[in-house]
Amino acid sequence: MSRFIRLAVVVAFLSSLIAHGQVLTTAEAKDRIGETATVCGTIASKTTATSSRGTPTFINLDQPYPHQVFTVLIWGSDKAAVGTIPETGRVCAKGPITLYRGVPEIVVHKSADLYVPTLSNDKRYTNSDGQSVHSPAYTNGGPPAGATALCNDGTYSFSQHRQGTCSHHGGVAKWL
Repeated sequence: MSRFIRLAVVVAFLSSLIAHGQVLTTAEAKDRIGETATVCGTIASKTTATSSRGTPTFINLDQPYPHQVFTVLIWGSDKAAVGTIPETGRVCAKGPITLYRGVPEIVVHKSADLYVPTLSNDKRYTNSDGQSVHSPAYTNGGPPAGATALCNDGTYSFSQHRQGTCSHHGGVAKWL
């Protein structure tokens, strides 16, 4: 692929991130109260308070109660609009970050506000140890599970060795 086409793909990807706001980890979100962003994390627990007024569902990301890092709240009246709520894995929530009882949260109202992040490709390569490794990929949800580095072109690398990591992607911007 020519450098111009790669640059156009990177610009389009970064533009889509800007259009949809920032993508933050749950740890970064605690310092961004009042901002609108996308926060991504791994589901630690999911609870529906059936005896509470409004029947809220709480999705705690990255650490279970009482040490939550971040909570996604879905009110019972919004559950149909949100759709299926995952039980496990990584999720992303979009919206204003608020603080409730010392825990940052996003209240989700529609399906576009809660999603499972995806990678831009399913390609793999065999590394020098003979192991199958996911090829560098873009994502719509922050660092994907297993990523070891963020490349300068915005892709995430899953390399098992530092030598050669992001070599076809402008080098390493940040080790994870």
